[in-house]
Amino acid sequence: MSCDQDFEKLYSPSQWSKRFNSKEVLEKHVQFIEHHSRLVREKIPCHLGNSYGPGPKEKYDIYGTDLNNHAPILIHIHGGYYQEECITHSNNGFIASVLHESGIKTILLGYELSPQRTVSEILERLQIGLRECISYATKLESRALYLSGHSVGAHAIAALLSELKKSISSAESDLIQGVFLICGLYDMVPITKMSANDLLKLTADTARELSPLYGELDYGSTKIFIVGAENDSPAFVSDSQKFYKKLHLMGANCFLTIIPDADHFDIIENLYDRNFQLADFMVKAIKE
Repeated sequence: MSCDQDFEKLYSPSQWSKRFNSKEVLEKHVQFIEHHSRLVREKIPCHLGNSYGPGPKEKYDIYGTDLNNHAPILIHIHGGYYQEECITHSNNGFIASVLHESGIKTILLGYELSPQRTVSEILERLQIGLRECISYATKLESRALYLSGHSVGAHAIAALLSELKKSISSAESDLIQGVFLICGLYDMVPITKMSANDLLKLTADTARELSPLYGELDYGSTKIFIVGAENDSPAFVSDSQKFYKKLHLMGANCFLTIIPDADHFDIIENLYDRNFQLADFMVKAIKE
């Protein structure tokens, strides 16, 4: 293996699943999220396709519009290396099922992909989308707001949270009580050695600037739940551990959990199951 091939495998979560081979785990993941998101759209009152920008993917879906205005809200950002067309905010609606049963509204926030937008531009636009969703929660007088992200969705939240909290009112900032970072990537520099960078076009310097692992962060008192999967790529698990150590040393209110027997894909799929450890944990944390 060349150095680049080493990085290609190490930073490709589909290579590490113990359930299926690399191709099958991706195919079955997309089938699962498409099917179950369709079921959720049919059974939960929702308001779909709200635009926060001019891009066709700069939209968000709200699930649980039948719930009390004061209900807590979770805003979720999906993964896909900022470039996967088959993973969208629309087919991540499945995570709203368990949350709705527990009286929690869910907002799925989408974004334009590379190469149409650079990673920096995607993050800038996501910040606008997050502020609009936070404004929505504030107007409803929601009693609590939580953010979650999977894979690069977790990267986006980790990268944006400090500036986000500075750009909104103190009341809005206080509303953000917790963040769930699921199987996140917090050091983007190795991505420059992968084929994924053909579309992202990150330089080593830009990748470092966009890496929460190296940035100056201030999350205030917001609880940061860093979640890894035992059967994920060792690089992703290591990133979660390193990021937890960084936040812990800077005095952040942070927690690290590695979910046993889960991989990069079924850790998010299983949020459809109330008995799954992470689903149960998230519901209990939000309902506190």
